[in-house]
Amino acid sequence: MSHPLPHEARRIGDCVRFHAALDPEHPVCVHDGAITTYGALAAEMARWSKALLAAGVVRGDRVAMLAVPSTRWLTIMLAATDIGAIWTGYHPRYRMGEFRHVTELAEPKVVIAPRHLHERDYAEELTTLQAEFPCITHLVMADAPLPGATGETAFLAAGEAIDDAALDRARAAVTPPDTAVLIFTSGTTGRPKAAMVKHLALLAGGAVEIAHWPMERPRILHMMPVNHIAGVGMTGVFGVYVGGTLVFQDRFEAGAMLDLIEGEAVDHVLGSPIQFHMMAHHPSLAGRDLSRVQYWTWGGAPMAVDLVTRMNALPGRLRTSFGMTELGLYVTFTDADAGFDVLSRTIGRPHKGFEIRVADAEGNITLPGGTGEIQARGDWLFAGYFRDPQGTADAHTADGWFRTGDVVKVWEDGNLEIVGRTREMYISGGFNIYPREIELVIEEHPATGLVAVLGVTDEVFGEIGHAFVEARPGAELSVAELKAWCRERLANYKVPKIFEITHEMPRLPIGKIDKQALRRTLAQRAATE
Repeated sequence: MSHPLPHEARRIGDCVRFHAALDPEHPVCVHDGAITTYGALAAEMARWSKALLAAGVVRGDRVAMLAVPSTRWLTIMLAATDIGAIWTGYHPRYRMGEFRHVTELAEPKVVIAPRHLHERDYAEELTTLQAEFPCITHLVMADAPLPGATGETAFLAAGEAIDDAALDRARAAVTPPDTAVLIFTSGTTGRPKAAMVKHLALLAGGAVEIAHWPMERPRILHMMPVNHIAGVGMTGVFGVYVGGTLVFQDRFEAGAMLDLIEGEAVDHVLGSPIQFHMMAHHPSLAGRDLSRVQYWTWGGAPMAVDLVTRMNALPGRLRTSFGMTELGLYVTFTDADAGFDVLSRTIGRPHKGFEIRVADAEGNITLPGGTGEIQARGDWLFAGYFRDPQGTADAHTADGWFRTGDVVKVWEDGNLEIVGRTREMYISGGFNIYPREIELVIEEHPATGLVAVLGVTDEVFGEIGHAFVEARPGAELSVAELKAWCRERLANYKVPKIFEITHEMPRLPIGKIDKQALRRTLAQRAATE
């Protein structure tokens, strides 16, 4: 039976203790067949919290972790945030430059990482981070600890010196507006920023999701990256908020996804359009028993009409939503009786309990039939970009509304249809991609001049990157060389799918690249194909 959390919940870790007190034997996590109960998770969280306190971690310190969706990730993330530390994640696909950027900005006191993950050895990256960043006082490793690192067993043993009273004091100091996690995101003018997402937002997100997707203790498939708001909040905290069970898939593969849905009696699947595309086209789909699934949900990116048609033929109900890192939660939802047109074209309507408006930069409200930017205001919004007051100010209107950058058409019935972005970010396979970060990498190549990366429509991924690259006069440059260059420096989902080498970019009178002219070129080509 479902039990709502009390309003006085202060920390996201309270979700686990609340349900552990009611039903300690109920499963909270399933990973690689291993089951963890709420009671066991609460105890393990306390062990890790004490170990972090013994390591000198205090409220506001950052704890970084190289992790995949797993019981281990959930335990440590909740343990760190429980004592007021701020958790942040390294994506397993990061390259050295990305590891450096996150570490330089977040300045974590403790880094927790495996040496090996998904056939990759991170020894070089971890050794470099420890050598270059004196802020890291503890590098904690479970497997094959590197020289200078602390083994996980020894790290946890040191926490035994911390008594329950000290742990209680640390927890009591944490308030709902405190930052729980740093999620790295970006604008269009530089490298990723770190959005400070509050305990309050993550707790509110759990309450809002279960209101729109009512279920009794759902079994939720968790396959979203855990350095992303969808993995931390929309799936992870949502699962423990409602007293459900998180079934982890630590590396996505469509056949294995179907195995978990079927074998673990999953009844709620939150994924991205690309994951659903691969699942819907998997050769074994027709023979699967998916009868327990109650909801297929996705957010942040539209799903192709053909895919909505395929998904609509499966057991369960389709729901789509809109949220983003800075919001910390979903703010729009499709109605329970939403028709095919709404599901395939819109992100639903704003949640009634939130201050959400569609307006222009001056705050003029968009009328039905018109277009404007989604803007939000509320105490659940992110606390700002970490150590970036100017970036935080720039992201808000003069009267205090956060500008999402997403431009929507307002339907007569109040549903919102995304038609573009004021910023240049695009979404490929469920990942937010920021052109300027990729452009900076390509511009570092000695044979390149100006670079422009655009998101273009793709049937499978939703959008893909199209990189226009101007070669330096007299330089030789190939597409294969550019792809290899990017793969060495960027996570693979950020590498553009298309590279186009040119000798001269269209320019504006002030000398900048005319990206609108490039878009017109692409549109003209598409029209003639």
